[in-house]
Amino acid sequence: MASTLDRLTYAARQTARVAWYAGHYAAGRRLLKPLPKPDFPVGPTPSRAEMTADMRALFAREWQDIEAGLFPAPRAIDAEPGEFLRRSLLYFRDLPSVDARRHGKLEDELPPGTQADGLPEYYRQNFHHQSDGWLSEQSAILYDTQVEVLFTGAADVMRRRALKPIADWIKDRNQRELRGLDVGCGTGRLLAFLHDAWPGLRWTGLDLSPPYLAEARRLIGRTARVKLIEGAAETLPFEDKSLDLVVSSFLMHELPTEVRITVLKEMARVLKPGGLVVIVDSMQKGDMPSWDGLLDLFPHYFHEPYYAEYATGSLDTWASDADLSQVASERAFLSKVAAYSR
Repeated sequence: MASTLDRLTYAARQTARVAWYAGHYAAGRRLLKPLPKPDFPVGPTPSRAEMTADMRALFAREWQDIEAGLFPAPRAIDAEPGEFLRRSLLYFRDLPSVDARRHGKLEDELPPGTQADGLPEYYRQNFHHQSDGWLSEQSAILYDTQVEVLFTGAADVMRRRALKPIADWIKDRNQRELRGLDVGCGTGRLLAFLHDAWPGLRWTGLDLSPPYLAEARRLIGRTARVKLIEGAAETLPFEDKSLDLVVSSFLMHELPTEVRITVLKEMARVLKPGGLVVIVDSMQKGDMPSWDGLLDLFPHYFHEPYYAEYATGSLDTWASDADLSQVASERAFLSKVAAYSR
């Protein structure tokens, strides 16, 4: 049972995170040169006050679930204070390179498919204008800071909304008999929260980037219950109907349409009957109509080559085409959480 001290500790930690990354966001905006205004129609956008209120409501929902005993309060999984500050400094040092890409000055820096290493062509890009794409240790070190700044400290809580449908599904099941997979696990933040919530469950994290997998291992720590493997989401190295849980976070919007559909079919293929697929990703047009303009603007200001098509599509329809049936759905600030079964 969560105590008043637990609630205050949770609130203090989340408030401090939001303040820290919101400060980075404000400072970064002053350092970046403005881009030209979009030359296409932009839908309605929320005010900063509306977005702040919605973010606060998301933290409140998470605390309600913690208080109800669905899963534990999140531990602080960030680097030690000295390393945390070092990564902040690296973030600001990297901003000039990011800004150069935003303005097209380094657009040929990482051409797709030129290093003949077997990686998919769509993968070899500077997503979000980040240095080195997904392909270096430096990129892996910077990534979490970059994403939290983008979402002003709300990226982790959006990821953690995956825990709610899993908590509902896992009731009366023996977690030590279950196997789960995080597809495109990246630096392992969702995987770390899942392992903390259900330490008896055996998880595999799969990603194409060795540097990001190395960062995930550092974050999660040494444990036999979490295995990390290099591999592609569109060819999952698992047998049919072999996994109880499959999750992914912020992967779908970074895939070309045909790859996205293949990945969903692969998730369905490896899932046991009655198992659960949980996807956390950007919201789509119509999820919050008065915020649709944000989805118009996002690919204009960030290098997201497949985002516009994702935002105007339907995750539920793609999942249905992969023989997955929706069992739960939630909008979580700028993201959506969808749970499916078969």
